[in-house]
Amino acid sequence: MQRNPCLCVPAFLFLAVTLPHAAVVDRVAVVIDKTVITESEVLEDLRLTDFINNHPLDMGAAARRAAAEHLVDQELIRRELENSGFGQASPGDADAPLRKFRQDRFQSLEEYRAALQKYGITEDQLRRRLLWQVTAIGFTEQRFRPFEIGSSSQSADRAVSDTASNTVDQRMDAWLKQARANSKITFKPEAFQ
Repeated sequence: MQRNPCLCVPAFLFLAVTLPHAAVVDRVAVVIDKTVITESEVLEDLRLTDFINNHPLDMGAAARRAAAEHLVDQELIRRELENSGFGQASPGDADAPLRKFRQDRFQSLEEYRAALQKYGITEDQLRRRLLWQVTAIGFTEQRFRPFEIGSSSQSADRAVSDTASNTVDQRMDAWLKQARANSKITFKPEAFQ
């Protein structure tokens, strides 16, 4: 019995049309209320954090969980930043920190590029992270720094600054704890195995 060649063509065309549009599905790692953090976002955060901190790349379950916790905090800060109307840093605000980072850590551009490749990140990802850090630090300083009264000596100024810095951290930690309590946060166990 002979096959009808016309029946094979539609199946071939169907595959040819649908296969190029197939997408890789990313696993959900964390859900914060209605916001999803994917496993690839967790891995990117982990790679960037280890790169910036000059730590060996650790992709283990505990490191992935710590990166996910970090991303939860960052999402809560992002929400507060948006709700407060605080302006984000402009893209050029990452240039100086990126240049300083490269100069402080690497002898050459080739060494820097090799390190980016080793950690599996791009300069654009690093630039976005540094830009977010500039924005988040500015917001945190404005949002959580207590009112300071001027003093007459440098040592008193330094003591006030050290106390204020500790207070900023303490206020931020307390706020994050409350923000987490007010949010429904679900970690998907399969993303951390």
